[in-house]
Amino acid sequence: MIEVYLNFNGQAEEAALFYAKAFAAPAPYLFRFSDLPREDRQQAPPGMEKRLIYGNVKTFAGDIMVSDNYPGVEVYPTSANWISVGSPDHDRLRQVFAALAEEGEVIMPLTETFFSHLYGQVKDRYGFYWMINAAKE
Repeated sequence: MIEVYLNFNGQAEEAALFYAKAFAAPAPYLFRFSDLPREDRQQAPPGMEKRLIYGNVKTFAGDIMVSDNYPGVEVYPTSANWISVGSPDHDRLRQVFAALAEEGEVIMPLTETFFSHLYGQVKDRYGFYWMINAAKE
């Protein structure tokens, strides 16, 4: 199994909640720097207390894990990396696509292609690129 782990510049909790809603998933598991044992917590830079060291959204397609980077260590999503979500459930894929497109950008609208019953591309509000796919067997 391949799972996705996304890094953020302080928006990991917001993103985990967004992805949970987009995928109609249960509430995500959220573990903040403030939840670390004292000796470990003291090693984190100031201001990290409310940020996530780890979050996990359990979706129908697999886990979306998230975390916040330390201040000064910026992360930038890139079009060189795409997250692919597949399912035979077209309605579910349409709902996920629409949710990811909110405040994002549709790159390719959902449509039938020679390789897929339903395929589309979207960049979400955090800058991550997604391929939504109901592949033909």
